[in-house]
Amino acid sequence: MKIPLLSSHSKIKVSWDLVVVISTFTSSLVIPYRLASNQHQADFLYWLITLIFFLDIIFNLNTEVRRGLNSYTHRRDIAKYYLTRWFLIDLLAFLPWVTIGDGVVENPILVSLRLIKLVKIPMIFKSLRELIDVPPALIRLIVFLFWFSLGVHLMSLGWIVIGAGEADRSFRDQYIRALYWCITTIATIGYGDYTPNHDSNTQILYTIIVQIIGVGMFGYIVGNVATLIVNIDAARVRFYSRLEEVRNYMRIKRIPLSIQSKVRNYYHYLWETRQGISDIEFLSLLPRTVRTEVALFLNREIIQKVSLFKQADEIFIREIIEQLEPLVFLPGDFIIRQGEQGDCMYFLNNGRVEVLVEGKRVAVLVEGAHFGEMALIKSERRNASVRALSYCDVYKLAKDNFDRLREKYPEFDKQVTEISLAREKASKQES
Repeated sequence: MKIPLLSSHSKIKVSWDLVVVISTFTSSLVIPYRLASNQHQADFLYWLITLIFFLDIIFNLNTEVRRGLNSYTHRRDIAKYYLTRWFLIDLLAFLPWVTIGDGVVENPILVSLRLIKLVKIPMIFKSLRELIDVPPALIRLIVFLFWFSLGVHLMSLGWIVIGAGEADRSFRDQYIRALYWCITTIATIGYGDYTPNHDSNTQILYTIIVQIIGVGMFGYIVGNVATLIVNIDAARVRFYSRLEEVRNYMRIKRIPLSIQSKVRNYYHYLWETRQGISDIEFLSLLPRTVRTEVALFLNREIIQKVSLFKQADEIFIREIIEQLEPLVFLPGDFIIRQGEQGDCMYFLNNGRVEVLVEGKRVAVLVEGAHFGEMALIKSERRNASVRALSYCDVYKLAKDNFDRLREKYPEFDKQVTEISLAREKASKQES
């Protein structure tokens, strides 16, 4: 059976990379610990990680490769790329050195070869940073904790290896106390209850090295972790910064409190539905071809709801999508006022509106409805008002674009005419 080729952006690939990171981290903790305690053995955990590292080779040989702007989708190109870059590292990490000879490898160098997988971790984190939908600052914090935890673990084991631990205790107890010494040293606390042997130059020099590393780590933590935590929700920070600027502007200009309240409500609605960035602002950053694809995805629901679009072909849909302008109306806002000259029609994507004639409600429209086309067809003033009953997301189609679409697409023109005649007939019957 042929193994399918995975996309480098697929959820399966992302999930597998997370499994590899966790497995590498686990083996990087367990192997040094067991080597330092002379307890290395081929147990279930060892064979599980061996299996995962073997499957990682299979995954890499059957996953699309992206290098910069280039993409390799042919298996021959993928194999060539992988074999010349990461295959040797993955192979050395996978090989079960522990089963060589009599079943146990005494040479710590061979056992430690599995740790070579750490070389690949920065590349995996870089890939995950682009694919996982979490704030970049959170990824940086996770990366820092990954290396920090591993560094503290190795330095604690080193404290035991050089003979600074309490040899009369079990290895687990020695490790806990070594970890305590390492943390207090790195944090520059240094209670002094665990210190190097004053007669051992090795222990004193080791302590100096750990102190130097600790100063660097502590400085990094103080200087960056607070910033990382603040930037975990960078979108919220930018939003409230912008909102504060708007509030200051309205206060300086002495805008009435009722209007200020509506402005604040608009921004909060924008945050709840779009995380503070408007559709127009986002789409303006994209090239036209990509903008059309994104707009099609964003507006798929309105296309499916509006009767005018249900029978339209792909070309028409793409063209009308480029002509629609997204707008937001707050509860109580008039979208259309009776008596004004009609220059556009609207499509209701979300929310509820009421239709008013001479101030009296005659209808309530919900998402998927369209209104305002009568004034465009007859080139007359609006014969009714439309007011938002809730927060409403609407799309506006200007008269010039509306007329152009009717000329280019007879089926659209026919549907508009039929719907208009039906509405006019129903209006006459009611009167």
